Parts: sequence; structure tokens; C-alpha cells
Amino acid sequence: MLNQQIIDGIKQEEIEFPKRFASYIEKEYGILFYMKDNTDSYDGNHACIYPDKIKDLGAVLDDIAAFYKKLGIRASIYHPYEKDYFRKHEMILNEHGYTYTPEDDHRVMLLHADNQIQTPQRLEIRVLNMWDEHVATDILVPSNEPWEVEVTKKRTMEAGTYLFVGYLNGQAVVYTDIHKSDYGNTRFDYIVTAKEHRSKGYASELLNYVVEYCKAHNFPACWQWAGPSEHICYKAGFREQFTMEAGFATGPVV
Repeated sequence: MLNQQIIDGIKQEEIEFPKRFASYIEKEYGILFYMKDNTDSYDGNHACIYPDKIKDLGAVLDDIAAFYKKLGIRASIYHPYEKDYFRKHEMILNEHGYTYTPEDDHRVMLLHADNQIQTPQRLEIRVLNMWDEHVATDILVPSNEPWEVEVTKKRTMEAGTYLFVGYLNGQAVVYTDIHKSDYGNTRFDYIVTAKEHRSKGYASELLNYVVEYCKAHNFPACWQWAGPSEHICYKAGFREQFTMEAGFATGPVV
């Protein structure tokens, strides 16, 4: 049976994940994240709340709406990790101008099985604790994902973050990053491959390296979301261990 401390650590790590790239203020009832230079970012402009610290949900909802209104951003609150919390309080949400939108549960995969990936070693893979501009110029900008540049750059500056970059003839073709947190886990993020180099197995080659690196360095509870890359993550030894309720409540139009 999975240790509850690991589950709680992963949940808290996910709540605080935007601290790595967004501005935020912390209140007794939760955290309000915002990005003045990227107000359209779903990941960087939302609130996370702690139900056990809320006595008057209506007052909290109004406070969150007022905070984001000053920034010209529509308030959005991620579903807290308490089962059916928004559904149970949907009447209060509606009374304060919020609309609840449920989503499929987040499926959490942990590195529990043997790594079965077998790929040719074509890449020069470097493990960096600082930003490499080649990630932007060789991968993100040509792949029409320039908004990821500053987000990834800020993440790599944080303690405990490792940037894995695969190079081919001096050109960066694939990257990912992991974060070894204070909560006893290691968050593995998605892998991004340069558009012109996709479907060539470079993501699998990099993932194979990351998994073996985590094992060799005894990184605890390496985990990631099940998603588009689930098939190669399964091959690398990741298995779904538990789910977390997802969805969001959107506040009044600004």
C-alpha cells in the first residue's frame, strides 16, 4: 500500500508547483498565483485553497475575485484535494458568481516497475542546473512555443531542479526537467522535442536516461501525470498509483 506521506507530499508539491515560475501571495486560506506578463496562462493565474482553513467560503470567494479583478484577470480556483468539495459547495459558488467545471481526475504515476526502454544512444545528454539558451532557440521557438521559454527558464533557476537536454551535433533536440522537492518526492515534467525531430524516438532515449539517473542518485518517489506520453512512461516503469480530483471554479467576468 502506498505511503500516505508520499501521497500528501505529492499533493502539496502540485499545489505549490507554480511558485517555480509565477508570482504569488499566500493567505491563510490558500495561495493566489498570477503572471502579469502572461495573463492568459492557465497554470500561472489561479488560486489554490485549503478547505480545512476556511470558515466562510463566500468571503474567501469574494476576496479571490477582488484580487484578480485588480489585475484584470478573471478569477479561477483549482479544485482542492478534498473529494467533491466544489460539488458540495456549488450553491455558494453560484451565489458569488462562480461556475464549477469538473475535469477528469489527475492520474498519478510513480516509478514502480523495471525500465523496459531500449533505444540506440544517439544523443549527447547533459544534466544542467542552469538555463541553456539552446533550449529556446533550437526547440521552443522553432516549435511555436515561445511562451514556454520564460516559464522553463525560471524553473531551472530553482534549487532542486535538474534540466536534461539531449543534443545532436551540438543542437538541442529534446529536453525535460525534474524537481527534487522538500516533500520527499521528485516531480518529473513532460518531455518536449523539437518539431523537426519528433517521432524519432528521442523522447524515449531521454526518458530512459532520466529514469536511470533518478535511480542512480536515489531520488525519492519519482512521479508524473499520466498523459500524452503515458505509453513511453509505462515502458520506463511508471505505474498509476492514485488519482486526485480535478476541475476549477471560474469567477465573475472582469
